[in-house]
Amino acid sequence: MIASGRPSLLGLLILPGVLLSAARAHATEGEITADTTAQFYDVRGPTGQTTLLRRRLTSTLGVTAYDLLPRPKEAGQELLPDLSFRARLRYDADYGASSEEANSANSDVFIPGFSRGPVDLMYAYVEGRRFVRGLVGFKLGRQYQIDPLGYWSFDGASVRLTTPAFVAVEAYGGMEVRGGLPLSGPIGRYEGDGVWRGDRDGFAPTAYSSFQQATVAPAFGAAIETAGVTWLHGRLAYRRVMSTGASDVTAFSDTRTTSVYDGTRVSQERVGYAVTADWAKVGAVNAGFVYDLYSVAFSSVYASVEARPTSKLTVGVDYDYFRPTFDADSIFNFFAVYPMNDIGARVRWEPTTKLSFSAQGHVRAFQDDPSANLEQPSPYVAAPIGTVLPAPAGTSFAGGASLGARYQRLDGAVAFRGMGDFGEAGDRVGDDVLGERLLGSRYVVRGRLGFWHWEDKLRSDRTALSFGSMLGVGYRFFHGSQAGVELDSDVNRLVGIRFRWLAYLSLAVGK
Repeated sequence: MIASGRPSLLGLLILPGVLLSAARAHATEGEITADTTAQFYDVRGPTGQTTLLRRRLTSTLGVTAYDLLPRPKEAGQELLPDLSFRARLRYDADYGASSEEANSANSDVFIPGFSRGPVDLMYAYVEGRRFVRGLVGFKLGRQYQIDPLGYWSFDGASVRLTTPAFVAVEAYGGMEVRGGLPLSGPIGRYEGDGVWRGDRDGFAPTAYSSFQQATVAPAFGAAIETAGVTWLHGRLAYRRVMSTGASDVTAFSDTRTTSVYDGTRVSQERVGYAVTADWAKVGAVNAGFVYDLYSVAFSSVYASVEARPTSKLTVGVDYDYFRPTFDADSIFNFFAVYPMNDIGARVRWEPTTKLSFSAQGHVRAFQDDPSANLEQPSPYVAAPIGTVLPAPAGTSFAGGASLGARYQRLDGAVAFRGMGDFGEAGDRVGDDVLGERLLGSRYVVRGRLGFWHWEDKLRSDRTALSFGSMLGVGYRFFHGSQAGVELDSDVNRLVGIRFRWLAYLSLAVGK
């Protein structure tokens, strides 16, 4: 009963926006999509005692309305201004968790920020395209931003100007979507790392001091990118997010003393660039970087070169540099942070349209050179935040390789994946075989078998061989709509046998 009631609530929340938009339309086209997945499983420790009981229901409901502006049905109408509305809600409940985990009065099991049935408005915005002689586009509402700086979500407006000179300029502003705010869910999926935020309503001032009250976070950004060039795309982006409200700046707070900073301050400030050049019959080049202006360091640098000697063969070389960065309020800014460097090579061969093979390998270097990571003064504070003790110098390495093969037909597919990861702390080697078959255009059968061996060199008693399998059946109502059930099992000497039941339902309804 609870599961069926919540998706109805999601529909009621979205419906007003759709009706208001459709009321102004003449030949509006719409689409409704819904996905529901139920999972049932227990996580048990080596002694057999249940440590986690999970009864999860995840449901999303999406609504899209096109052509909200009247347009003549004649040649060239696709170049006229266009208005559309898009929204998606997610309900992600866990009925296996105890209700006491959300009860702040029960300090033994209470988890700050936990909710048994959170509703998250993923996005909901009105989008306009080709206004002002086809030059201006805009979005208004909750929206995603996907650019060289990564995934990000905010409530506000963005405006895009596409010029005839193959250049587009974009500006946006609003409030960052953070966990604990209305219709944001308990967790902010795309806010800065390192700060535990949420709704502290009903908490004592000194209780769970590390759990910060979520407040509005003003943000703005801009970007310039290429437009209209089919083989080349580059984008330079800048973003700044501010934090407001109080923040506890002591490592340990009690009833006697609490140190709180309250004021508008920088949360994140970054600039990034990405460029892609793709020649269909020759190859492609990708490169980019992200520079964190608060940490005064590069957080990401990457480059890849891909060659296509023939239409059936692709080879590539990749490089990735990653250095963790955190929200400016995070305590992790006080500690030394060391980067990782990955170098990899890959090859893909498609002898036929149905058959393909792939292989790749990589080496990762964990850098811990203290000379490159001593604490630096931040431009946002008057003095360095502290001196970090140097860590032992040196570099450790890890590496791995994988092989894959896939045979694809209209009525099914068979795939193989084998891989191994090796490092100073441990190794992991294994393979999976997957298959799916459509019977009579309606019935879906899928399965998986896998063997995996891992070795923990720091704890030899944790070394084990694991066998996993999955069997699933489904029924396809029509294109885009399907229901089914899957049973997963994993067996190894450490945890015995584990099972997980998963049921799913996907629906798509168009005009």
